[in-house]
Amino acid sequence: MHDEQTTLSRRERRAHAEKQKKRSRLPALPFFLTLGILTVIAWLLPLRPTVSEKEKRMLEPFPAFTLAGAADGSYFSDIGLWFSDTFPGRDGWIQAAQSLERLYGDSSVAVYGTASAGDKIPVPASPTPQPAAAPEADTAFGQTSAPEAATPELTPMPEPTATPEPAWEGENPDDELVTLGAVIQIGDSAYTYTSFSQYYTEVYAANITRAADLLEGKCRVFDVFVLHGTTLMLPRDYRESIGVACEEDILAYLNSQMGENVHCVDTFNSLLPHNGEYIYFRTDHHWTALGAWYAYAEWAKVAGFEPVPLSEYEEIVQEPFYGSLYYQAHQSGALKADAVYGYVPPGDVHLYINQENNDSLDYRGYEQTLITQIRGNDKYMCFLTGDFPLCTFVNNDITDGSACLLVKNSNGNPFGYYLTQHYQYVYVMDYRKYFSRSLTKFVDYYDVDDVIFCLSSGQAQSGGGNSLLSGLIK
Repeated sequence: MHDEQTTLSRRERRAHAEKQKKRSRLPALPFFLTLGILTVIAWLLPLRPTVSEKEKRMLEPFPAFTLAGAADGSYFSDIGLWFSDTFPGRDGWIQAAQSLERLYGDSSVAVYGTASAGDKIPVPASPTPQPAAAPEADTAFGQTSAPEAATPELTPMPEPTATPEPAWEGENPDDELVTLGAVIQIGDSAYTYTSFSQYYTEVYAANITRAADLLEGKCRVFDVFVLHGTTLMLPRDYRESIGVACEEDILAYLNSQMGENVHCVDTFNSLLPHNGEYIYFRTDHHWTALGAWYAYAEWAKVAGFEPVPLSEYEEIVQEPFYGSLYYQAHQSGALKADAVYGYVPPGDVHLYINQENNDSLDYRGYEQTLITQIRGNDKYMCFLTGDFPLCTFVNNDITDGSACLLVKNSNGNPFGYYLTQHYQYVYVMDYRKYFSRSLTKFVDYYDVDDVIFCLSSGQAQSGGGNSLLSGLIK
């Protein structure tokens, strides 16, 4: 009897154990089935992305097979790199991870990368501004039906004055932040870690001075030195506390090194009163079209023109936009997306894009919409559709033959639109890509009245930027 009970008990226990095994397999089945399906999907080439719009780069291609690569193992390593870089839904997974990061820790202030403030900025002697002379009378052209004169009197640039720093209206930076970085994230915005090179600043001043001296008697030369958002949007005492270079001091020193034929535009005091407005992007190193307009308004005063208010332009808004600082900040989920505002100039204005380096009066390139609708993320390309060797604005409402040349990097792209209200022809040259004519030959060929340099602080203080300028200015 006892044996039968023992045997029955063992049978029951064995049956119970089998049931438990079956039950434990059931939840695992969907998991392994899903894993298998995802593995198959992951290896399907058509489903794998080839470009990351968020990172603005081409992803790793599938490697070509070679016997040498198979022998040394590099072929299989390249497959692994391709596999990890092009997983289906890659950008979505990255965004999900960033959203998860926001659930823990304090990300109100963060620093990405390392950088140096560079040289100590010398204190310049107070420069004596020189009034700009109008071009010679024989450079005037034909009719003068436009309200703007081709050769206006210039207003001397006032000496820099001490302007109270605006209060920081965003999230308060951490006073104990000691790590220095290439990009500083404060709240929902990112800022460039600014630096100073005395050597290249002096080289840049010498380049612009040489241009003005070469063109003396032919046309006027202006310098519009584009500052970073860091300088305008963050209080000076905070910038000094973390060791970034104060670009208002760089601007003052630069202007003190310019020759008397250069007409400098104060891009600091003209923008500072407006730093509560949307004058710089939160996720990009460029100024907005509004910031460029305030610099244009200051240039117009120096050049003797009446600035045309933005209310006379047609506003076009495109969003969302994630710029260069967003990617340098590791696509931080704390950063807020930008919107790009473009302004269509009033009047019968046309834009022509010349992608070639064989410009001539007979060929200006193909006509392009003034403000381009951009489908992808890089909506800053709505200005001039990007960076090309030469672009030409033609305002058919002005018939006096007046012309200016804007020598720029990408910061000058929105700036050029405002010049259309004062010249019949506005030539926009990207000095990094244009190699057809020297500056003096360009001025002579196109009968240019004014040359305006509009370069960013970083480009002006770089060896590469100055090397290209030196090659142009002949």
